[in-house]
Amino acid sequence: MEIKTLEVKNITHYARGSEETPCYNATVYINGKKAIEVSNDGHGGCDRQHTYPEIEERGLVQKANEWCVKKFGQKSFTYQSDDGEEVCTYDIDLEQYCHDELYKWLDTKILKRDLKKHYLFVEGTELKGYKKRANDTDETFKQFFKQNHPNEKCLNFLPFDDALKLFKECAWWNIIFMTFLE
Repeated sequence: MEIKTLEVKNITHYARGSEETPCYNATVYINGKKAIEVSNDGHGGCDRQHTYPEIEERGLVQKANEWCVKKFGQKSFTYQSDDGEEVCTYDIDLEQYCHDELYKWLDTKILKRDLKKHYLFVEGTELKGYKKRANDTDETFKQFFKQNHPNEKCLNFLPFDDALKLFKECAWWNIIFMTFLE
């Protein structure tokens, strides 16, 4: 089977079970068909990756790993060791891709929830927000926002992917909420 597309769907995350690694399960679809079940108990260690019984392709998990590395390449991060600053580089294999999709799914879920209740914006490197009130309209808030924050962008009025990118760049877990005063 030649892999043309690979998607992670049916994600279920268990926050209480996540200790050293994320506790989750998901389905990997290859070329639009359910192909691989991935899961992790959250206690450290690698994901379990098993093909579905109806898939007769031998070595499909290995092919998916190779496809991910070829398609997504490598990532790296810098850390401090006893010898100074070090760079660690790793392949984006199927497990890393699934984790990236899981975190994107979680961030999307959090942002959608917060956008329903607040007007969010970035000021410098901080994410800030005003709680929505029952009588607020987007137009009223836009006027208030333009007067009080002329150089900032309100995430609520950006295309969602742009808002998500800004959201992820900030310390979103530490939102500073302010009172919306007219």
